[in-house]
Formats: sequence, C-alpha cells, structure tokens
Amino acid sequence: MKVLLIAGMSLILLLPALSAELPAIVHYDLQVRFDLKERRMTVSASLTIKNISAKPQSEIPFILYRLLTVDQVTDTGGHALSFSQKVVQLQDEPSLQANQISVRLSSSLLPNDSLKVTLRYSGFMFGYPEVMAYVRDRIDEEYSLLRPDAFAFPVLAGSSFASTLAANDTKFTYQVSTTVSRGYLVACGGELLDSASRGDSSIFTYRSKLPTWRIDLAVAQFNVLRSAADNITVFYLPADSAGASNVLNASHDAVTFYTGAFGTPPTYNGYTVIEIPDGWGSQASDYYFLQTAAAFKDTSKVSEVYHEIGHTWNSTASGEIQRCRYFDEAFASYFEALTIRAIRGDSAFYEDMEKGRNSFVRWAQYDRHVFDTPIAGYGAKELGRHSYTKGAWSLYVLNRIVGDSAFVRIIRTLLAEFRKTPIDFAAFEALCERVSNRDLRKFFQEWIYGTQSSQVLVDNLPIGEIVKRYR
Repeated sequence: MKVLLIAGMSLILLLPALSAELPAIVHYDLQVRFDLKERRMTVSASLTIKNISAKPQSEIPFILYRLLTVDQVTDTGGHALSFSQKVVQLQDEPSLQANQISVRLSSSLLPNDSLKVTLRYSGFMFGYPEVMAYVRDRIDEEYSLLRPDAFAFPVLAGSSFASTLAANDTKFTYQVSTTVSRGYLVACGGELLDSASRGDSSIFTYRSKLPTWRIDLAVAQFNVLRSAADNITVFYLPADSAGASNVLNASHDAVTFYTGAFGTPPTYNGYTVIEIPDGWGSQASDYYFLQTAAAFKDTSKVSEVYHEIGHTWNSTASGEIQRCRYFDEAFASYFEALTIRAIRGDSAFYEDMEKGRNSFVRWAQYDRHVFDTPIAGYGAKELGRHSYTKGAWSLYVLNRIVGDSAFVRIIRTLLAEFRKTPIDFAAFEALCERVSNRDLRKFFQEWIYGTQSSQVLVDNLPIGEIVKRYR
C-alpha cells in the first residue's frame, strides 16, 4: 500500500497546486553510515533539484526527522551555502514535529533549470509512534529501518503535511551506499550494485530500478532466500526461516497469477520482499514491499503477500482521487481475494470477501459518516481505509455483473491506458462501459457516487441478489 504518512487525518489536499509552487528532487545520491550501538546515523545527501515551478527560486525548503541535525550544506563546487534549521510543528498537523531547513542559494534557480546541493546531517531515529502508530522506524542493533514516512531523507517541502504529500507526486531516481557493522545486511527495494567488506564494516550500494517516490532501507542480521526462476528475493529474520519459504512460495504464486490474468508489466524486474517487525506497517512500492512478520509467522496471513504484490497491477490516480485509496487499495484487496480463489478455491474466496463485508458493516454501524459517505467522497473525508473493504466489494459486484472475461479485459485496458496517466471515477466508468458493452450507470451511482450500496452490505444481501439489481 502506498501509505502517505498519516492515515485518518481530516485534510483536504490540493496536491497538484502545492507541488507546482516548489522545485522537486529528481535524484538522490546518499551516503549513509549506521552506528548501531550508538543508535545514530550520519548521512551525506547529494540532491539533484529541478525547478518545476513557474518562478525563480532563491531559497529551498526541506523537511527532516525531528532528531536529525544538518551540519553543512554545499553546492556542486563544494562551496558552503547558508541555511537555517529549527524543529517546528507542521502547520496542518501540530502533533507532528519535524526539522525545517531553509537553504539559501548563491543565485536563483530559474524555471526548468537544475542544480545539485549536498546536505550533511546526523542524529537519531525513534519514529513517530505518538502520532502514527506504524511509524516505529529506528536505529538499533536488533532492527533498523529508514523510510520516507519518518522523513529519514530530505523532503523538498514546506512546513505543512500537505506539502510533504505533494512532494510524493514527483518521482526520482536514487543511488544509496550504506555502511553497517559486519554481520549485518542492508535490504533495499532497489538493484544491488555492489557489496564489500572493509575492516569491521560492510558497504552495500543500491540504485533505483526505475523512477520512484520512496527509498526504504532496512538493516538487520538478515538471511536471504531467492527464486531464480522469477527473480524473487526475500530478506527475512533468522527466527522466521520456515515462514520465509511460505512467503517466497506465496510471492511466486501471486506473480504467476497476476501475470497470467493481467499481463506482465513492461518494466518488471523481479520482486523483493523485506521482513519488518509486526506493527510497523506493510508497504509496497515499485517491485518490492515491506512485509510485517505476521505473514512469516502465521500461515493464515500469507495472503497479505498477494495484496502487496497486487499493487504492481494498479493504475495511477492523484490528488483527492488518490486519497480515496480506491485505485490502489480497493484493487489490491480484490486482487488478493482473486488470488486466494485461484490457489485455495471458492470457499476461501467467499470467506475472505465476507470478512471484508463484516469489517465495513461494523464500521458503518459505529460511525454514521462511514455509511453516508460514497466511495468517491472518501478522499475529502479521509475515509480511504474503507476502500479495502467496500471498495473491494464494489469490484466484486462489477466482476459478477460483467463476467470474468470482461472483467479481465477491463483490468488489462485500465493498465494499458492509465498505468501512468491519472484516472478518475468518470474515466473508469466510461472504460468499464466501453469494454463490457454494458450500461453501468446504476452500478456506479449506487457503489461509487451514492450510498445505496452501504445499505446493501448492512442488509447482508447475497452476492446473487445484489447483482440482480444491475441486470
């Protein structure tokens, strides 16, 4: 899942407008050194910045984790640049503190021009558990994790949460060289370029497989499993060796099912799975994902792997549409259920879908806003979590209305036309009608734009009875 830092906050975000006001980082070159015993890191971050705004920029703002302190900023020639820094409360979420850095350039950066600056910083990482329960990122000898969710690397953004989200709309490339104590491995979603040992240290160098929106680094005494046949790599903790084999097999099953049903993505370059501790929040990005230990320890939860890999077959949405979480989480959740059906049969599929229905019904009975808000309105009210359940059910109903063959054609067409181009609900409706050759207005009115579907789920109508409404 593409977690954008804080789930459940009441923010109405105008992301395209915000992102156009600032330059963007288009490449990170990071030198990261971990001192695990001291629970400290030192970073040299060379950033290639492009001015994508329409006006010259003389001062560049950055956000870092609250306990990371910038020691020096230099330009391409190594000349020092003046800067200021202070720990602030983000304007639209005062419970979230971060280090706000402002770098003054020696000359203005004109529109469409680029430059490089290097920030050298160091400090500690203890996550944001008091604000975001899953962001437990830290540095220590047992397990270390650095993610953008904790602002471990410089984010070119103003002092607002909305501005940090806007920065995610611009993708970048990266190269990361990470130094750790010998005996530890560094796991990353990128391509491993080199690993070497020097004295008591090991150095791992990764680069991005393709332009992306995030960098994740995990450090532990990992073991590694690999499947050469489909280029899948699993980094796992030694205590979970049996579960790692299950995760590798589940990853293979998911990739096989999705490529058979929806086609091979044009940029496919293998898959990496990185185990993280329970409660730290599974997340997916480009051909890799962070998977909590639950799926390694409990075979009943291995379907989480199907979900995370399913994100590879997501289309693109942005702004408030993205915040509905429909075009990522609803699809990944339903794809997970389809994989369960392909591997474990119809009864397991129905059981999974009923769990989703029951979860939505409990929320709808607890919070009237959940019942009364249509899926298309989830973004404005930050109710995107319900795309995992009601959103997946909407796709289940659509699948049953149009049939399996037409539904697969819809997904393939969706990916062909909207893998990179942002989609909205109107475009999705038009695509579904065009591919299936059906009038789907009533379905979209009740499941996407309206809330009659909430009552349908609460009334526990069988899927056959639901589908009859639209035929």
